[in-house]
Amino acid sequence: MNPKRLIFIAILAAGVVVLGIALWLTRTPQPAPEPRVSDVPTEAIDEIGINLRDAVVALEREPDDGGWGVTTPVAARADIAHVKALLELAAATPTRRYDRDAIEDDVTGLDDPALTVRYNDDAPIAIGKPGPQPGTRYVRTAHALLLVDARSLSSLPTRWRGWISPTLLARDANLSKLTLPRLTLERTDTGGWRVLPDSADRGADYAQATIDAWRQSRALSLEPADAGRERLARVTLRFGDDSTRHLDVIARKPELILRDAALGIDYHFADTLAAPLLDMRHPDSLGAGRERSLQPSAIPLSPTQAGGAIGGDSG
Repeated sequence: MNPKRLIFIAILAAGVVVLGIALWLTRTPQPAPEPRVSDVPTEAIDEIGINLRDAVVALEREPDDGGWGVTTPVAARADIAHVKALLELAAATPTRRYDRDAIEDDVTGLDDPALTVRYNDDAPIAIGKPGPQPGTRYVRTAHALLLVDARSLSSLPTRWRGWISPTLLARDANLSKLTLPRLTLERTDTGGWRVLPDSADRGADYAQATIDAWRQSRALSLEPADAGRERLARVTLRFGDDSTRHLDVIARKPELILRDAALGIDYHFADTLAAPLLDMRHPDSLGAGRERSLQPSAIPLSPTQAGGAIGGDSG
């Protein structure tokens, strides 16, 4: 090859190298991602431990459907709204960051937090009082005191029963038989429901409305089982895997109370749900009012009625 061409190629190559070095030295560095409340990515969180003042609650992600269940102190479905609030907290970006002891504990409420949460095996995170701006709350990690915009935290329950789902039956539960005090509904091979005795059968719409009521109704509150009150009747739910769940009817008025003795919990419902759940009485089963009839109350629950919560916004 011509020596002049070789020299030209060498100079050109050197120029490319110099240009590359210059571009690297003058590059704009990518901004570091802002730290989140938890170092554990939300998609990697499979277990959540919650320390309340009088109990410890353990939550675990279901491997099959990604849902969440309570494993301690009892085994039950978790209230997904509360789990979602904790996952949002883990992924939240703090609005302010302080030294751990920069603000007095009587201001932050972190000397005796109502709730401390641990994601997987990570360090515990304490949740304190509302912050100075509406929707904010003080949170203390192992390294810092944080101010977090997390409005949903105010509804987190401070009693372990509040972490259990207020619904009696999951929407996708494979229910095969529902034995009520005066009648029984059995799933047929075609997916419908057979009502026994035949004299209680009011038609397919009423049978399906009863099943829908069990899937959609939400309790007003979950209370400790009152051992002083005896059951009036019993309801048995049988599932596709032959497992069963028994619920005792404790009262129909002034509230419908269904007890799960295995959990030690009384589910309190509006008395208007007694007939849809227990008697297959749905006069509006074909009308627009059906969904409304399954709502627990037209009056929003206060945190006290709902079983205790860590507190609302300061603003």
